[in-house]
Amino acid sequence: MPEQCLIALADCDASAVHDIDALAAQLSIPVLAAQHSPQDFCQFLLFFEDARLCLRSTAEDASGAVCVDFDNNSLQYRQRHPVQPEALLKAAAVKQGHRTRVLDATAGFGLDAYLFAAAGCVVTLCERSAILHAMLSDGIRRALHSPDERVRQTVERMHLHSGDSLTLMQAQCQEQERPEIVYLDPMFPERKKKSAKVKKNMFLLQQLLHGEQDVPGLLAQALALAERRVVVKRPRHAPFLDDRAPGFTLEGKSSRFDVYPIVKSAT
Repeated sequence: MPEQCLIALADCDASAVHDIDALAAQLSIPVLAAQHSPQDFCQFLLFFEDARLCLRSTAEDASGAVCVDFDNNSLQYRQRHPVQPEALLKAAAVKQGHRTRVLDATAGFGLDAYLFAAAGCVVTLCERSAILHAMLSDGIRRALHSPDERVRQTVERMHLHSGDSLTLMQAQCQEQERPEIVYLDPMFPERKKKSAKVKKNMFLLQQLLHGEQDVPGLLAQALALAERRVVVKRPRHAPFLDDRAPGFTLEGKSSRFDVYPIVKSAT
């Protein structure tokens, strides 16, 4: 039996037209051979299902697979029938239909970036994980061919960047047109007590895809870059990033948005 690796790619969607070997080489991960079971071979499995790039844990008690899907029914219902303004947009002071420039420096699965873009913002998504970047790229590619015109128009305003967000923000500081809003949603340790398998699986995905991140460095660089404000998503009872108090906070049931307005010095 081979030594278990962290993540492998499986060719299990016979109907999909994908170059599995090329993707594995791009991501520097092995391809799961037919004679090996996922549980024995790897901790996480990346695979195509219904032409979607999916990821799941191979643990026995893990929940189902996850993928980036901007064309799902629940997200579109949320977009078309808002009960109240999205807290994220309120924290960022985004006005519907304005082409506000937003940098999502910790893109993750892209949901928050999509909400910004759905409100009319032009969003740059930065993702350092090659695995998540591949899943985001796959999700955007499929959404660009959605039968829903609103979905297509939304993802056209989303521009995906691969690499470290600190490097990107340092480069953008030299540009004439900076993002008005910088958004940070850094990975954070979940509570030890779990009430559902989904939460446990998402915790495992966080450990796989992000690991340690220079969170204080991200906040400092974001504050140096943003023209209007920096918005940081945090667990409701978590300490402030870098022990730096925000200008104000918007609290929800389980999380909050810490808002750092940019005060420009008089010249």
